[in-house]
Formats: sequence, structure tokens, C-alpha cells
Amino acid sequence: MTPPSREFSPDLAPECRVLTRYLAGAEATTYILEKYRAGHAGLHLAYGTSPTWFDGVLLALARRAPFGPGIVDNYSRWFAPRSLVRYKLTLLLAVLEHSPETCRSVTAAKAGTRLGLMSGLIVAGLREAMLLFMGVVVLGPLHLAAAATMGRHR
Repeated sequence: MTPPSREFSPDLAPECRVLTRYLAGAEATTYILEKYRAGHAGLHLAYGTSPTWFDGVLLALARRAPFGPGIVDNYSRWFAPRSLVRYKLTLLLAVLEHSPETCRSVTAAKAGTRLGLMSGLIVAGLREAMLLFMGVVVLGPLHLAAAATMGRHR
């Protein structure tokens, strides 16, 4: 078995903590950190290639709190669905779904009134739109530059 690439294995604890707060609104426990590290060891098999410099930009911004993960998640969902950060978020979401401390926060539906539901959806939609707009403004030019750079090297 091939050992994981060093490019995929930075110090994962700070990254895991920030992304756990973003996805579950909770602190990363020892269990979550261990499972994230264990899953991360095989991430290079799922991702398949070496990370690009744009992957590095996305990860650097995602590791920054409070809005970094939201901006990167929203942008990459639409414009970079095969980026390394999407693989990392999917891996961590799977860990959080199986963690006793966070499983309810990522899988349970919120109870409430219709008015509360509608106002919550409107607020969430506006927040997501704002984060996507910020992502397009900040990351769009870098993504285009990365695509142009990769095109020249082929």
C-alpha cells in the first residue's frame, strides 16, 4: 500500500476544529479528530491527483474562521465540486453523522411553526447567497487564473 502524500497530511486538528464548528456548530472531540485523521489517510485514493494551488487557496481560506468555511463551501459547491475541500467536507460530514455528540445536529430536522420555518429558510437563503457572492468576488478571479495556468501546462 502506498503511504499518503505529504500534500494531503498537514496538521489536521485545527482544520478539523474549524470545519466541525462550521458543519455541526460543535467542538471537535477526540473521537472526531481521530476518525478525521484516519479517513484523511486514505483521502488521496478518493481524490486521485495531487492538490492544485487553487486547492491550497480554498483550504487556506476554509481553515479561517468565522466566514472562511462558508465562503469556500458555497463557492466550491457550484464552481469547484471536485476540489479537495469538497472531499474533506464530505469526509468530515460522514464522521460527524456517526459521532454521538454531533449526529443529531447534522441529521435532525428542526421542529417549529410554519412561520418560524419560513423565516428560517429566508434567513438561511440570504446568508448562503451572501457567502456565494463573497466567494465569487474573492475566489472567482483566482479560480480563473488557476484554470489559465493549468491550461498552459498541458
